Amino acid sequence: MTPKPLIRTLLAIAAAAALAAFAPAPGAFEVLIAPQHMDQAKGRGAVDITLRIPAADAPAGAAVLNLGIVIANTDTVANTLTGLSASDDAGPLPLSVKDDPPAIEYERHWIAGRDVKGTLTVHYRAPVDDTPPARGSGPPYSLRTEGGGVSAVGNTFILLPEGSRARPIALRWDLKALGANAKATSSFGEGDVDLPSGPAARLHRALYMAGPMHREPAQVKATGFSAAWLGEPPFDPRPLMVWAGKLHSWMSGFFKDPAEPPYRVILRYNPINAGGGAALTNSFLLTWGETAKDPEKLKGTLAHEMIHTWTATGLGGQWYAEGIAVHYQALLPLRAGMITPADFLDDLNATARRYYTNALNDTPDREVGPRFWEDTRIRTLPYDRGAMYFAVLDGKIRRASGGKHSLDDLINEMVRRRRVGEPMNETAWQELIGKELGDDGRKLHADMLAGKLMLPESGDFGPCFARTTAKFRRFDLGFEAKSLVGDVKTIRDLKPDSEAAKAGLLNGDVVTYSVAMDSVQGDPKRMLTLKVTRGGKTFPITYLPRGETVDAYQWARVAGAPDAKCAY
Repeated sequence: MTPKPLIRTLLAIAAAAALAAFAPAPGAFEVLIAPQHMDQAKGRGAVDITLRIPAADAPAGAAVLNLGIVIANTDTVANTLTGLSASDDAGPLPLSVKDDPPAIEYERHWIAGRDVKGTLTVHYRAPVDDTPPARGSGPPYSLRTEGGGVSAVGNTFILLPEGSRARPIALRWDLKALGANAKATSSFGEGDVDLPSGPAARLHRALYMAGPMHREPAQVKATGFSAAWLGEPPFDPRPLMVWAGKLHSWMSGFFKDPAEPPYRVILRYNPINAGGGAALTNSFLLTWGETAKDPEKLKGTLAHEMIHTWTATGLGGQWYAEGIAVHYQALLPLRAGMITPADFLDDLNATARRYYTNALNDTPDREVGPRFWEDTRIRTLPYDRGAMYFAVLDGKIRRASGGKHSLDDLINEMVRRRRVGEPMNETAWQELIGKELGDDGRKLHADMLAGKLMLPESGDFGPCFARTTAKFRRFDLGFEAKSLVGDVKTIRDLKPDSEAAKAGLLNGDVVTYSVAMDSVQGDPKRMLTLKVTRGGKTFPITYLPRGETVDAYQWARVAGAPDAKCAY
């Protein structure tokens, strides 16, 4: 049997030879991604990574590499990677590890055992494991295998050089282990890509997929929309992706983009947060699952995420980026003639129902970030409250200007500023709303940040829809929401009269779950199943996670209003 150290050496030599076959820009940070054989039946595989970092000189004891250990409640390969080796112009380089103090998100740093000289070459193997994540709900970043290939977001498996130095990047693929039909794509383009000088951190904000991919359109262009997926989902993704491509082109015109930017969608299975996804650089990771396999119901998610292409900003918190995406996710498809007024109304009422029944909807915005992953009711606030804030703001602007101006004007001004590099921070936003509404606009903004209820006027969603109320039961897990945070989830502070207690749940029960609480919160009829371990036995407990009945604002179709008037 060949010794493991020799295997690692041979792999590193092969990787270095593969990198040497290309001619990247001088001084480029080179990244070679080499997926290995994927065992689909076991949901296992590996990806070999080789990094070559020029001019990496650093003193002994300095941190030379880093990777987050936990990113947005998602484990990376920091604790599971194997075969890590490093060398520089002086030969093999010993590395030690230093972790940041544990927090919601924290990093691991690799420390040089001696002075680093010249080019630093690093090789390691990242495991692929389809087991549902122990931490539960989180964005679908991790390495996953499907259909003989692999996909992931860079922040879970690519180590980066320490520091913020700008470098060109040479992204390379070695697909031999995946077979002759394998192709590769990323947020940056098809196959091997050379990026101009910039931060290495952009590798972490990108999607990566390799294998025998399906594509829409079949011939991918450098700009515009394209989609990729592995294996065979339980529905044909092509009609959905054709629809998304048309909408992306329409949105490019709405946001006055001089050229339709590239936008890639990667579709894959998600055992936890099906139907959700993750927005990355000019791309989106869309997921399907047992509770999200109706392509019609994935349209809103696609629309929402494409909006981020133009509206992502540097404003504090998530109320702007997520709120404006929710506000427009059905409105822009309605204006484009790609959904019906009934579809729009369904989307609006789902947001309104979740927001107005949320027992924590008065939580100030400053508390949302620190508590984001502890409670779905906190996590959904930037989306729901932000959307209602923008609806209120839009109505006020239309009335104050006699219909000459709208929220569209403010958003497109922010988009323009981003495009040309002008300031687009909180101060800029305050100036824009102050110009339209004066102190009334500034007060509205302060109220939103303070957690005050955002309530649009009856006609703020156009002449086809009027405000009304309906009764719903509040979302209520029946126990402390933070019980579901962490690797081991133990029930605490169970409410004796809750549906959970009536179903048999007890304090001290250790549970797992495989659904997204955000979607459960949004569906008043959705049952929740927890897998409970108690006294050495494991069994399911299913119940309706609802509590008291409350009145919530909704909107209803105005009788006699023609469809043609609904796209306000």
